[in-house]
Amino acid sequence: KITLSIYYSYPKQQASNMKIDLPTISLKQPTEEIASLISEKAPAEGALWVEDLPLVPFGELGDILAQLSGSNELGDRLNQAYTKNLVYKDAYAQGKGGPTVDRKRVLDLSPERLAAIAQADPQVLELAKKTTSLTQVLHFWKETENSTNKILKALASAIGSNDILDDVAFNYRMVDYYSHNDPKEAPRCGEHRDFGSFTLVHTTEPGLELFSNGQWCQVEPKRGAALMLFGWCTQIRSNGRIPATLHRVVDDRETDANGVVPRRLSAILFCAPKQPETVLEPVVRAGDVRQYIGGIRVGQLRGKMARKWRYREGTEDKMDRIYEEEEIRVTNMKTQDDVVQTFVAV
Repeated sequence: KITLSIYYSYPKQQASNMKIDLPTISLKQPTEEIASLISEKAPAEGALWVEDLPLVPFGELGDILAQLSGSNELGDRLNQAYTKNLVYKDAYAQGKGGPTVDRKRVLDLSPERLAAIAQADPQVLELAKKTTSLTQVLHFWKETENSTNKILKALASAIGSNDILDDVAFNYRMVDYYSHNDPKEAPRCGEHRDFGSFTLVHTTEPGLELFSNGQWCQVEPKRGAALMLFGWCTQIRSNGRIPATLHRVVDDRETDANGVVPRRLSAILFCAPKQPETVLEPVVRAGDVRQYIGGIRVGQLRGKMARKWRYREGTEDKMDRIYEEEEIRVTNMKTQDDVVQTFVAV
């Protein structure tokens, strides 16, 4: 039986001195070879390097995020055009959520969001494309999305089920961990495990850490490669064989002569099932013990988790905050990990 251990370290998150070496896969390898490597290597850390992906246009991506932070109009119009969730988020700088909210700026796009924005306010996308490098960045995301077919097939093979291929959605996240010399303590990205099937993380600077063997370990950026982290959907579907990775982002120990923490950019592709009725059925191999109950639906899991990640990022509305604080008070269910604990097999 799986026991979930939760680690709290914010508001103060001290960078680790420990480093971690992770295995690497290449998209030039055959699908079954990648599947074998996932099966063999992923159980140790829940993370792998992926090489031969499209290169991130970090200069253009950084320019977009800088222009969004310098102009309220563009971010506000994007958020007004897509009302299901916020597209542009800057909660910490706007004083929302208190000292445990992540200190970062985020632009979240996806094929669905782009289509909805184009229908609701087509002028705002044209404005963004005209005043920023959005066209080049969206081209990168589409290339990256197309390159994941081999990863999805390999992961399905490693899990032992093609269910993962039947419901696939992508989200393009661009994060600006902006430079600062603010003495106030705040997490850059609080520790958590992702919801979905897998996440590809490209970054420019140190700061990403994984929890391994009872301690936090640095992941040094690797040019031309993305770090693949597995999420809860994969952990449940694999019956715990492929673990969701506990990770966080902290400020790098290195600062300039004036004590300024350097800017850090991340380009993150989330891959997850989208339909609420999709079933996350554990594949229990012969001789293994069932770790999760059967019939868990995506809507059940995401619905309970979503409020918790909005709470951490400072993007929840007033009612979300009331419900979240009451749930914590009554059930002590503080994190996404606590939500998953409710689906562990007895």
